[in-house]
Amino acid sequence: MIEAFAYARPEIPEGLFHDMYDIRRKGGFYDSNNGGQWVPGEEERLPFQGVILPVSSKDLIRENIGTYSLYNQKVYTNGYSLAVGAQVYDPMEDITYTVKQELGHNSIHPQKRYLIEAKGEAEE
Repeated sequence: MIEAFAYARPEIPEGLFHDMYDIRRKGGFYDSNNGGQWVPGEEERLPFQGVILPVSSKDLIRENIGTYSLYNQKVYTNGYSLAVGAQVYDPMEDITYTVKQELGHNSIHPQKRYLIEAKGEAEE
């Protein structure tokens, strides 16, 4: 039955995708010799194909996402899963984003989309 929908899958054209990185940290510890400061672990960058697009008014109507700012965008993947709170690096723009929420899609295709937020001036 799902084969009947094989050509009805809305996907972003492959030509728009580019390499992006899901940044993960392994380890990390609180340094008791330095006042209990957190020392981040080793960074690991997992490559995936994605595209960043602006947030539309339809996204805001459909989702209960609260507020948004000029730093909000959305990232589409054709199946790669990101965790809420994950850091995503886009080398084309040289910007790191934080995943704020997974935005819904129907279940007949693997495409995923997420609300992301760039680090603003005040957060750096």
